[in-house]
Amino acid sequence: MQSLEFSYDKSEVLHALRYHFMQRGEIKVFRNTLIILLLATLTGYFFSVVTPGALTGIFIMTALIGWVFWYLLPVSIYNKAATFKDDIHLNYSDEGLLISTRASDHQRAIGWNNFSQIVETKKFFFLYRDKKTFFLIPISAFPNQDAYRQFAGLLKSKFSNYK
Repeated sequence: MQSLEFSYDKSEVLHALRYHFMQRGEIKVFRNTLIILLLATLTGYFFSVVTPGALTGIFIMTALIGWVFWYLLPVSIYNKAATFKDDIHLNYSDEGLLISTRASDHQRAIGWNNFSQIVETKKFFFLYRDKKTFFLIPISAFPNQDAYRQFAGLLKSKFSNYK
């Protein structure tokens, strides 16, 4: 059994949450719809079909919705999740993970079969339980490249959909 100890960096977690939200299908559809609306409005303005007031209103609405998705949604999730503010002690093996925090006295064992997908980014491993629920492991938590490669190899051997 290998172990890691880490705490989360707020700015990195917010970036990871943004990544998660921007990969979601419904957010992509919504984002693309807003872009199309903004482009159609700009085109209409240049052909004198849309008034300057309507252009300004749609631009402000698009900017406000973009701000909500880019800033407010990740910050609200971060503030609600106590895990991001605690020190994590993680043990891992071929069977799964054993997670404990400094704030709690109990440990939680999670088998690899409880995770549906693994996504590796530049700074995190996202261990997805379902489309909305995931556990983040910072790559910076590994003491060296060998430990990182060993963990990544373990995940690749357990999950055929490793990204």
